Amino acid sequence: MPWGGIVDEAMRAVARAYGLGEPVGPAGYAARGELGRIWRLDTVRGSWAVKELLVPAEESDARQDAAFQLAAGQAGVRLPRHVTTVEGDVLLDGRWRVYEWVDLVPGEVVTAAELGLVTAGLHQVGHPASGPVAPWFCEPVGRAAWEELAAAGGEWAPALQRALADLLALDALVAPPGSLITTCHRDVNVENVCRAADGGVIVLDWENCGPARPAWELAGILVDLPLEDAVAAYRAYRGAGGPALVAEPADFSMAIVVQGHLLEFYARRALSAEESEENRGRARARLRAMLDRPLTPARIDAILTAL
Repeated sequence: MPWGGIVDEAMRAVARAYGLGEPVGPAGYAARGELGRIWRLDTVRGSWAVKELLVPAEESDARQDAAFQLAAGQAGVRLPRHVTTVEGDVLLDGRWRVYEWVDLVPGEVVTAAELGLVTAGLHQVGHPASGPVAPWFCEPVGRAAWEELAAAGGEWAPALQRALADLLALDALVAPPGSLITTCHRDVNVENVCRAADGGVIVLDWENCGPARPAWELAGILVDLPLEDAVAAYRAYRGAGGPALVAEPADFSMAIVVQGHLLEFYARRALSAEESEENRGRARARLRAMLDRPLTPARIDAILTAL
């Protein structure tokens, strides 16, 4: 789209609202996630990561995650500095937010040990939770929803049907989160913990943070890794003073329910005629990847034995 199109008109409005200075050229499309797009905006004052939220957010929620970011930064966790509007708000129109731009090392994945170290730092912040754990992170999908989803059709239906017994067995392992709740990042992985071009690692994508049990977040990080890397991440976490322990199947509760809600979300999106073909295609790809290597009771047992 040429400079002066709809996107760049929006970026000029963002620049004015956040006091970023005059743009020096068109915004560059940088990345896309499930809930937002990232644009790079260069202005006379510097370079900025402008996040366009595809699902509108509430200012109160954004202020809570910004407070956690501030506390984490003060505790030594490296992250992009969030920027507020000239009026002091985190969001613009519930749709836009801004961070300082950070250059990353392209194509380089952090080590499992670095992932463990970063997570230990995050959990040592001890930022108070703003409320109870949201259902997405603590309530299982349940038998009725699983059976409905398996019968809904789609190219992934046979794989989902084969996984159904394990998915139901996993739901039975889920326990209530209890009282050991703090604010957690809730999306720590090798896509959001990156190597900065000027050295060290940096934690990105904080909009998903909120109340969670640190042990459950840690277990969720381990299940995303090959077994050897999971052990390395856990040992690095504990060696750095990380406070959480992963010791029993119930510690994987958040990993179980998030996997379930993601499978349900992607299946419904892939089948929806109201979604764009881009969104349906992304959902189909995610479903294939998740069902190629689903979390199972056997994999939980293997992780616990190795730790």
